[in-house]
Amino acid sequence: MKSNVRRSCLLLCVLLVVGGWATAVPAQPSQSHLYDGRLIQELEMTGAISLSEQDVFFYLFLEVGNPYDPALLNKSMKELWGRGLIDDIYADVTPVDSGVKVAIHLVERPLLISIEYQGLKKLKRSDMSELIDRERLNLYEGLSLSKGELARFEVAIEGAYAEKGYRFADATMSLEPVSEYEQRVVVFVDEGNKVKIGKVSFDGNEVFSQSKLRSSMEKTKKSNLLTKVRKRDIYNPATFEADLDKIREVYHDAGYKNLVIGDAELDVIEKGVDKEGRVKDRKLSIIIPLEEGERWKLGEIHVEGNDVLPEQLLRAAFGEPKGGWLRQDVIDSGLEQIKDFYQNTGYMFSQVEGETKEVGDLVADLFVTIDEGDQFRIGRIEFSGNEKTRDRVLRRNLRVHEGMVFSSTQLKNSIMKLQQMDFFAVHEEDPVEIDIDDTEQLVNLTIKGDEAERTELTFGGGFSEIDGFFLQGGMRTRNFLGRGETLGVSVQTGRYREQFDISYFVPWLFDKPQNVGLQIFSTDLNYDLFTTQRFARKQKGATLTYQRVIGSWQNLSLSYTNSEFEDFRSFQMFPGLPPVEQNFAFTKSALIFGWTLDRRDSFMEATRGRLFRVSLEYSGGPLGGEDWMIRPRLEAAYFKPISLGSIRTVAAIHIEVGIAKPFGTNPDGTDREILFLNKYYLGGESSVRGFEFRTIWVRDPVTGKSILENGFYQGGEKSIVLNLEYQFLLGGPVRLVPFIDAGNVYSADQDFDFSHMRYSAGLELRILVPMFGAPLRFIYATNLDPLNLTGFQAERFKSFDFSIGTAF
Repeated sequence: MKSNVRRSCLLLCVLLVVGGWATAVPAQPSQSHLYDGRLIQELEMTGAISLSEQDVFFYLFLEVGNPYDPALLNKSMKELWGRGLIDDIYADVTPVDSGVKVAIHLVERPLLISIEYQGLKKLKRSDMSELIDRERLNLYEGLSLSKGELARFEVAIEGAYAEKGYRFADATMSLEPVSEYEQRVVVFVDEGNKVKIGKVSFDGNEVFSQSKLRSSMEKTKKSNLLTKVRKRDIYNPATFEADLDKIREVYHDAGYKNLVIGDAELDVIEKGVDKEGRVKDRKLSIIIPLEEGERWKLGEIHVEGNDVLPEQLLRAAFGEPKGGWLRQDVIDSGLEQIKDFYQNTGYMFSQVEGETKEVGDLVADLFVTIDEGDQFRIGRIEFSGNEKTRDRVLRRNLRVHEGMVFSSTQLKNSIMKLQQMDFFAVHEEDPVEIDIDDTEQLVNLTIKGDEAERTELTFGGGFSEIDGFFLQGGMRTRNFLGRGETLGVSVQTGRYREQFDISYFVPWLFDKPQNVGLQIFSTDLNYDLFTTQRFARKQKGATLTYQRVIGSWQNLSLSYTNSEFEDFRSFQMFPGLPPVEQNFAFTKSALIFGWTLDRRDSFMEATRGRLFRVSLEYSGGPLGGEDWMIRPRLEAAYFKPISLGSIRTVAAIHIEVGIAKPFGTNPDGTDREILFLNKYYLGGESSVRGFEFRTIWVRDPVTGKSILENGFYQGGEKSIVLNLEYQFLLGGPVRLVPFIDAGNVYSADQDFDFSHMRYSAGLELRILVPMFGAPLRFIYATNLDPLNLTGFQAERFKSFDFSIGTAF
């Protein structure tokens, strides 16, 4: 291609200018050595503009009356040229009387005054400045201008455009004189059209299909809407090489250890021309030649250098490769596991290396070489940045302690536990400073972080599906008196709900891994489902909770709640007639047993980790109260980072299942029932988004029609919710979250039926606002399977919603 030929010519020019001293600075004429030792009678110079003749002659050791030394002159001229002040220099030596005349001819490099750009669109002036710095080009205003540097700059500009897909971009340099020894550089750029990838194919693959190999490549993809948005449809040599490594992994993980990948064939496919004869569309075709080779099996595993850990344990790290094939992923995983064995037993500088050697018949043995080194223990553990939080509050969350054998896994777990506290922010980069004491074989640790805002004073307002427009205010300190205790007071009033609560939470009671919390609350919920139906509940009470921490990530909890309820509902069956009203006043006394495993990196903005929560609520019976019920509940969530580039992405899944079952009999001998507001209703920003608050109720699985109970929509005694999210972390507190939700409720005589789930999908913009202590959520949703019903049977769905809080 034209641009490649031109680039090759420019590179040749660079080599000639920079490396071709014999051309740029020729030696003295061949007869000059005849005048060696003669006295210099005259000196002459041409071409000097900014340089003074006196300075040049002084630097060249030339002075009238001194003997002429051709070797010294040649060396001095080379050194002067190497300073980058001149483009060319040579000497003429002629006899004069009994001596010689030395004439110096030089061409000065002009002074660079400025660099101007024309034609820049996809790249900016700032990109050009970064390119000059990255390529270490000597092109700065106020310095001498080298044509060789300009040639390199042209190549660099065209390369930068090629990385963005503009493979036909053309850069040319023009020099404009400003004065006798000053020049301005004007860079003309013809960007051309972007060339996207139109085809990626392989030649020589028999073991794996074309689609399998293409799918293994992460950043080199055929252009389509998705790859265009993700910027994967542009050929970039650096990312292309990384994708070739992915192909190697595919073969090596299957036992094809001798795979050979040849040089890719790049060809531009041109389609169509405009009225002026210019090509309308160009696509890049990439053909990757492969020589797969034979498939190898894993033979014996030989371990050398292990004195501390038994060979049987180290061999077990590799397991039994499927089919006995030489799988590189199995080998890499085994070697990594051996490293963990040593680093978790104090041998933090151990070295583990593996090498395969062919032993014949397509069998290769694995030789594992270990340099165990010395065992280290933990010396001092200190913290930096905790100006208010007491040292022991941080120290008790650590899983490493002074004097114990160093463990890299336990150190990582300690950092995560500190991050979960939310009031001491451990530095993301370089969180731990390690000081090695080789003499005592100790590792001193300094954990670095910053105090997060401990006290949140909130006052604001907003809109949510539950509350409509609301006002809220409150105070919460997550690190009361620097002891890690949490004290909170909040008041909220809105269209549907008024709420007040005060809470106090004490972790590590009596300096043991146990927590105690007390919450006193009062709630008034009042909303209309339709203009003919109104619901209200007043509740006040208190909850006392005890938790016992088990290991690093688990806890068992027991909470007791005692509360008083006033439930009301009314139904206007016929216009003009009095509504049907039902009032219930009762007390509730309940115990909730719970187990939680939480390995999320953050409770509010998780990017990795998992959550499991199981609870069993028991109310009534010997505990007293009128609400007799057993309610088991299961919740699980999983967060996994997908990409770690300029825009990080996280996949998240959440599932929640609940069952409510009454027990016992009423004083009149009838069986107890679940009170209507204790039944399951889904819909809203915290369950199935898009469906209005509590509008997913029990329906006939065949007709889809609502099932009524005493004229009211029947709630379920079983519930399931599933949420899938793909989160784009756009920087700072902003996340863009495409989602799919599913869920439904079922009556006691219905089974869980996944074929009759309610589905929605949409897009959510989530912005964490410290003032609210939770993210603002702007939700757009669509009903994926709407029911074709009208009147009071119709669904209540709205596409846009706004809320404050977390999804799960």
